Amino acid sequence: MIVDSYSLAGQSGLLGMTLTYKRYRPEAIPTIPDSKSTVLILAHSVGTHKETWEPVIERLFRLQSTSPGATVTEVWSVDSPNHGEAAAYNERLLLGRPYGISGYDCAQGIRTLINSGLITNSNVVCVGHSAGACVLILSTIFYRLDSLPYSSMILIEPTMMRKETLAQSSTKASEFKRILIGVKKRRDVWASREIARTWFRERLPWRRWDARVIDGLVKHGLVDLPTAAHPEGVGVTLACTREQEAAGYMYEQDGVDAIERLRDLCSRIPVHCIFGAEIDLVPEEIRLGICDATVGRRMATITKIPDAGHLVAHEKPDEVAEAIWMALNRDYSPNILCKL
Repeated sequence: MIVDSYSLAGQSGLLGMTLTYKRYRPEAIPTIPDSKSTVLILAHSVGTHKETWEPVIERLFRLQSTSPGATVTEVWSVDSPNHGEAAAYNERLLLGRPYGISGYDCAQGIRTLINSGLITNSNVVCVGHSAGACVLILSTIFYRLDSLPYSSMILIEPTMMRKETLAQSSTKASEFKRILIGVKKRRDVWASREIARTWFRERLPWRRWDARVIDGLVKHGLVDLPTAAHPEGVGVTLACTREQEAAGYMYEQDGVDAIERLRDLCSRIPVHCIFGAEIDLVPEEIRLGICDATVGRRMATITKIPDAGHLVAHEKPDEVAEAIWMALNRDYSPNILCKL
């Protein structure tokens, strides 16, 4: 596939920051009218980076080349401003933001891309994993429902909850809080990338990940020392620091606002949900709340991928690509029967 890198200047709450994106295109770019093709925008989860999606994108383009159906002309993957390549550009500014980057700020990074003129297709499908799903929903809040920037939406293991559920979860130690403690104590320096790769492969949750995703983490999720956060030493460290990742779990209201907005979106565009069949982070109660058709959150499709949990995009990227392909065909290839 053809890969191009882009950077844009941050706006609003991201002033002074550099926003980073990659555009992926198939080797054989279809020559069809924009009205009959789609462009994807991908948003990653907390603690990862835009290249995490590459195995998914590669599989999606292979499906497109061998199966009739929807036509994806390009895929845009976005770094959160404190993750991956963007974190390296913004490292000194981030030292002054121990509170991290909110979902609303990340959403501003998505809107900056949409408003840049780089995407001209009218059929824009947004795909978000975990917190990335919330970010994409929040990116619609400043648009009227009759002028949304997306023609459909695919949410993968979204982390959002009703305010009542949030109030109940705040009274006890939740899985998210345990993750927060683990993130703050996690090892974050290795003597080399090879040593880091071995370390990840031997430990949860990484040892469940597809090998290509781990390779992407080692290549794009680590940076060489020294850095602003680690001004001494040799070796590699996390591009997204422990402090910035931990801060990403603290904006609980983002998830409450996202689930409220989701109801309105479902009335206007197709919204699809993809879950891992194993419930290891997002409880069944929260899943049911997200997909509660009785209050307007009616999903176009709901797919569960076997032998995968919350990090399904990392554990089963090929299967996630196939689920995305099915959703695209449902919305953009009406003559193809897709059984879900």
